Amino acid sequence: MKTIQLAIATLGILAAMPASAEEQRIKVGVGELTCPTCSFTVAAAMRGVPTVEIIDFQDGEEFGTGTYVVAFDDQATSPDMIIEAVQSNGYPAEVLQAGDS
Repeated sequence: MKTIQLAIATLGILAAMPASAEEQRIKVGVGELTCPTCSFTVAAAMRGVPTVEIIDFQDGEEFGTGTYVVAFDDQATSPDMIIEAVQSNGYPAEVLQAGDS
């Protein structure tokens, strides 16, 4: 009987714990990238957000635009935090596509 109670208590504790963190990927569109320093500044701002890793960068079709593919731990960081970091450095940014882990 005690074994069953212990098992039920353990399952209850595990069920109450938050879900484990997962890596998320998003595409972030950034504008006003008019020189190499601009891209460096944006990348540094993104990397300054906890757990953020830049996976890829592609130049946009229009001059001065680009798309970053960014991975992050969704328990530590949100897309809004990444966008805010870029915008706080004076660059327009938006989430273009949320991805899967």
